[in-house]
Amino acid sequence: MVDFARLGGTPSDGYMRVVEMLDNVVRECMYVSRSYGGIPSPSTKHYYASVLFTALVTKGVTLAQLMPFTPWVEKKIEHWDYASTAGLVRTMLELRIAFYYLCSDECDEAEWECRWNILNLHDCVARIRMFTAIENDEEIGKLSQTAEEIRDRLRANIFFDALPDRKKKTALHGQSAYLYPLEDIAEKAGVEKTQFRWLYVLLSSHVHALPMSFFRIGEERGRGLPTPVEEGYTSICLSLASTFLVKTRDEVHDLFQAFKAQADEIIERESREAEEALADLDNNVKIALSEGMLVGEKKVLYTSGVITIEVTLVQQGKLEVRYRDVRTGAVVLQSTESESGTYLELYDLYFWTVIVNGEHVTNDQMAFLEGDNFAFKADVQSRTLYFKHG
Repeated sequence: MVDFARLGGTPSDGYMRVVEMLDNVVRECMYVSRSYGGIPSPSTKHYYASVLFTALVTKGVTLAQLMPFTPWVEKKIEHWDYASTAGLVRTMLELRIAFYYLCSDECDEAEWECRWNILNLHDCVARIRMFTAIENDEEIGKLSQTAEEIRDRLRANIFFDALPDRKKKTALHGQSAYLYPLEDIAEKAGVEKTQFRWLYVLLSSHVHALPMSFFRIGEERGRGLPTPVEEGYTSICLSLASTFLVKTRDEVHDLFQAFKAQADEIIERESREAEEALADLDNNVKIALSEGMLVGEKKVLYTSGVITIEVTLVQQGKLEVRYRDVRTGAVVLQSTESESGTYLELYDLYFWTVIVNGEHVTNDQMAFLEGDNFAFKADVQSRTLYFKHG
């Protein structure tokens, strides 16, 4: 099975176009998310737009890593498993719906507060069920009190008060997160109602181990092997994910465009500070090379809330420079400095936004790194790698 999966055959041109599309969309959405970073949320709607878009992009990154023939990771085998991608894409569909419902759909303040409180009540009731299962009476008591406070807020809401009694009763139970059926919200968010119904059944069938998810496992599907069925359904999942990301990205622009100048100012200030710090770093590297460090000795040259930069003398006249993500400790960029120049050994394509000759690029366009006709600079505040080559 492993050998067969490794050989597998070349996927169709159509499938590879879908892979390239998702790759480009995810990278652009990561850049968009960062470009609005640092702005204090002007409203709860903006805050949750940021939260939901981040969640959606995170799922997109996971999907980009799972898809066969991805440019994101190197694999020993190309494992075909559309059922797993289907589960992720269902979550992305629900995130798309949540984003539109809470952050894009036009409604007055009273209705928005009503929607918001119903979501809060659903969250609270779900947690009560969870803690009831493990008989945690203390948490149940706290959450029950919070749930009643939310119900009181709903009863005092003028939009909620005007709803039909049956809908109010359903909402106050806290079992439904939304004021309207998902298919109605999805249609307003750009997913035709009939298509939504079909998709939700298809995608949901692979979230749970119910008969529809395993009755047809055989030569054509479900064994991790490349087949037309696996490729076809995987293509559908990747296309859907790209669509959800693009539509949500456009709405993020609409929401935050008025604050773009503020975001640019923050990025410019942080970039300027980073430039000054990195200029000092260049001097420190040169000093470190001339200070007679012992082989194996390590020094920290720069640290911030984002990055720590450390150097290690690996041999006389040769330094290894490592950029570490402060939050995880992972090495996100590593280079070697010597009198003959700088050699880039690795960079984390998830951590950095990559710009080559002033343009955003995908990992497939980085083949020039195999040569030595390029220069690069790392902007640690905006997490951007700038390359020049040619």
